[in-house]
Amino acid sequence: MNLSQTSAGHFVEANRLKWYVEEMGQGSTILLVHGTAASVHSWRDVMPLLAKSHHIVAIDLPGHGQTASRSSGDFKLEHMGDGLAAVMKAMALSPETVVGHSAGAAILAYACARKLLRPQSYISFNGAFYPFGGWAGSLFSPIAKLAAFNSFLPRILSGLASRAMVEKLLRDTGSAISPEGVDLYFNLFKQPNHVASALGMMASWDLSGMDANLARLEPRAVFVAGEQDKAVPPNAADRAAARCRNAKSVHIQGLGHLMHEENPALAAEIIKGTYQ
Repeated sequence: MNLSQTSAGHFVEANRLKWYVEEMGQGSTILLVHGTAASVHSWRDVMPLLAKSHHIVAIDLPGHGQTASRSSGDFKLEHMGDGLAAVMKAMALSPETVVGHSAGAAILAYACARKLLRPQSYISFNGAFYPFGGWAGSLFSPIAKLAAFNSFLPRILSGLASRAMVEKLLRDTGSAISPEGVDLYFNLFKQPNHVASALGMMASWDLSGMDANLARLEPRAVFVAGEQDKAVPPNAADRAAARCRNAKSVHIQGLGHLMHEENPALAAEIIKGTYQ
C-alpha cells in the first residue's frame, strides 16, 4: 500500500463484523492493538512517530470505539484473535511487528501462537495475560459478570460517568495522561455500547491457556512493564517472558498501565527496536 503519513480511517469487513481501522505511513507493517475499554485513540501519539518509517495499522476491537459487535461471543479472546487475523488477510497484509497493550497483548499472543499471524517481532505493553488481581479484579470482575446478565447496567454506568470519575479511574491504573487523553476516554465511557463491550470482554475471557500460548510464541518477544502499573502486576511481564523461547522483559520506572500514552516517544523507540 502506498499511504501518506496522514491517518486514514476506514472499515474492513471480516468474520461477520465491520472493523474500524486507521492506517498511517509507508514501509513494513506494524499492527497496534489496544486494550479493554480503549480504542485506536490510545495510539494517537505513537502512530505518527512510527509512521516516519513504517506502515502503521491500528484496529478497534469488537464493541470498542467504532467497531460494532453482534453477540457476546464477539468478546471472547479466541474470536478477537481470529478476527484480527481475518482483517489482516482481507487487507492483504502480513505485519512484520505486532504490538499489544494489556488485553490486546493477550489477543495477539493467541493469534501468534496459532500462527494466524506470523510476525518477526511481538511486543507487549503491560500485557494482561493472567486474571486481574488487587483492586482491578475485586472491582471489575463482579461488575462484568453482573453486566453480562443485565443489559441496563451499562446504560446506568455510562450515565453516571463524569470526567472527574474517568480521570480518577485512569489515575488509579498508575498513569497520568494528558487532558486530551482523559477527554477521549470520557467520550468512550459515555457510550453505553462501549461500556457494555468492555464489561462483556472481561466477563467472557478465559486465560487458563495463556501460558501454553506464550510457550508457543515464535517471534522475538519483548514484554514491557511499567513499574507504577496498578492494574497488571509488573512481574507478569517476567512470568510471560520466561514462558517464551526468545523473549526478554523490560521494566520502565515511573510509568503505569497506560505507559504508551504517558510516554509515546519511548513506546515508539521500543517498538522500533532501538531501546537498550
